[in-house]
Amino acid sequence: MSQDLEYNNDSGSTGSAIQVDVAVEGIDDVLGASLVDAIVLSLSWTPQFDASFCEGYVIDPDGTQHTLFNYGQLPSGTSPRVDSITLTSGSYPTSGNGAWEFYLNDSYGGSNSVSDALVKFEVTDTLMPATYGESIWYNGKQYPAGIDLTNNQRHVYPDNGAAMVNDTAFGGVKAFEFDGTDDVYSDSANATLNGVATCSWSMWVKPASLANKGMIFCNHGYRKGNFQCYLSGSTVNLLLAYFDPAYTTPDGMRVYANSINTANQWYHIAMTFDGNEPVADRVRIWIDDQEETTTTTEYGSGTTTVPYNNIAGTGPPVAIGGLVDTSLGGNPSGTIRYPLDGRVDDCRVFPSYKLTTDDITWLSSGRGVAGGPPDFRAFYLQNQSPLGTV
Repeated sequence: MSQDLEYNNDSGSTGSAIQVDVAVEGIDDVLGASLVDAIVLSLSWTPQFDASFCEGYVIDPDGTQHTLFNYGQLPSGTSPRVDSITLTSGSYPTSGNGAWEFYLNDSYGGSNSVSDALVKFEVTDTLMPATYGESIWYNGKQYPAGIDLTNNQRHVYPDNGAAMVNDTAFGGVKAFEFDGTDDVYSDSANATLNGVATCSWSMWVKPASLANKGMIFCNHGYRKGNFQCYLSGSTVNLLLAYFDPAYTTPDGMRVYANSINTANQWYHIAMTFDGNEPVADRVRIWIDDQEETTTTTEYGSGTTTVPYNNIAGTGPPVAIGGLVDTSLGGNPSGTIRYPLDGRVDDCRVFPSYKLTTDDITWLSSGRGVAGGPPDFRAFYLQNQSPLGTV
């Protein structure tokens, strides 16, 4: 699986002698594991008088200089430019963390302008299997799935025989496989979605059967929780509700679309929630990059935010492939509800972010695709073992 990890500074600068620094953090584990195929250094700029009067270079965190262009090397002109060089193995710094200093000098004294300086690490890791989107922020930026730059290593673990299997369809590597009985991958409670007014979900699913309700991805424990993404027959469903069996009319909503008609086929599903929209438009669902007609049911007073996963005590586990039943105190009961029969991959949640149609087109273009929505960061287990192993 290949992904690009990009760090940039687009704050802008002008002058005849410009320095722009790009701060890079969290890349040394990737460099040390020999997963970087190339480092691309790019400068986006506009000369005032003539590009041929200028020189550009980068000093990496080790203090080594890398030349973008020398005086007299570029053709004459004043049009905006993007000048890049690619570093390959052998020319990488020992440490990639720190400031990458970009310099632009003009021998004629022109007041040039820099719009963006970029450091891009091209990473390939065959050990990046199916992941779920963590509600984690790094350096002010969200990174669902991919390389874990904070060494948080938060990921799901298998229960009851759930397996990770090879599956290369649509560009994938591995997938979660479930038997429709009690298999599940789960993690501890995650409160990051509690009360957010916008949220999005993305996932791939390959149902082996459409006979029963099957949970794809949820942060729900039957007696508590805030979201369920599931199949029920041919319908794709999003339930947003804090549910307690003692409540006859819990506040919340369920929205569904009818478009899953064939078993043993991969589907990409994207969902967005915006509490500021009218009820009919509050949740939107896409299947394979096509927006679907939806049906909405409100419970109680409905909801304009993602409900809290627990009013008191411990929240339910995040789970893939089933719903881990919990007590009102948050303890797993041992029962797996709505077990999925089939495979799931690349589950992601985006708290406080509403996926754009471009984002959804990208996410649906392949399982485990590179690049990503704004501020995407990759996920990499530091012990270099597939998810689900210890």
